[in-house]
Amino acid sequence: MHELSIAQDLLEKVEENLGPGGVRVLRIDLKIGSAAGIVLESLRFAFEIAAAGTRAEGAELSIVSEPARSRCAACGILFQFDGMIGSCPRCGRLGGELLSGNELVLQSIEVADV
Repeated sequence: MHELSIAQDLLEKVEENLGPGGVRVLRIDLKIGSAAGIVLESLRFAFEIAAAGTRAEGAELSIVSEPARSRCAACGILFQFDGMIGSCPRCGRLGGELLSGNELVLQSIEVADV
């Protein structure tokens, strides 16, 4: 389950952004592309385990899933899709040039009032 290593990396980034101190994390907002190969429920579960004993323990993990975008290699049309791989709506060819959708973006960290 690579979601555990993703959760651990995410917590490292959160700690880097917070710096030293006793600030407690309430919520973390992520944007994840549908072609990133991340199972969202597995990531939530892994985050809960990885966050135990940290400043993010009990924090809400808010995830927005973004559709992926590709350009068809056969006919050149731009199209959106959900999932790991899409098919061109015009010619039916699978795949193409992935333009977006494989990203994981840490958008914001909400902390308790200091």
